[in-house]
Amino acid sequence: MAIRCYIPTTLTALRSALTDVRAVAPDAQGRSLRGEEFETAEFDAMCIAAALAANAVFAPAETDAGTEAAPERRVIVAYDAPESSPAEPLTAGFELITVADVDMTRVASFHLDEDVVWDDAVRLAEETGPSTAEDRLGASDLLWYDSSELAQLLGDEG
Repeated sequence: MAIRCYIPTTLTALRSALTDVRAVAPDAQGRSLRGEEFETAEFDAMCIAAALAANAVFAPAETDAGTEAAPERRVIVAYDAPESSPAEPLTAGFELITVADVDMTRVASFHLDEDVVWDDAVRLAEETGPSTAEDRLGASDLLWYDSSELAQLLGDEG
């Protein structure tokens, strides 16, 4: 049996192999829920991963030339990790799953921001700081893409 978890990452990272990633999942008790309660736990795990991704992409990063790098577009990967994957508590009801090597055949879907929302968040980060940009992303929904659409996403977005 697999553990559905949510990997916070970027489109740039998806262009290469995802290794040694940490993903958010409901804890064992949350995974034992059924129906709407289970769906809520899954959705909350994806939202936590989305917040972690937003925080990571808007953290100040410098290039080799010493200038600040532009934020990389965030992606949340819905992934079916092996049940034997190492896990540690994250917050009440959720844990971090460690995945050494992401097997792309176990990806269920990808979740990205709409272009206009992402562009607005980048503008807000430049004008007022990362907190405002993260709030903007947190107030919007992510678009769902099937795992078979990865090549198209990388071509269209990259």
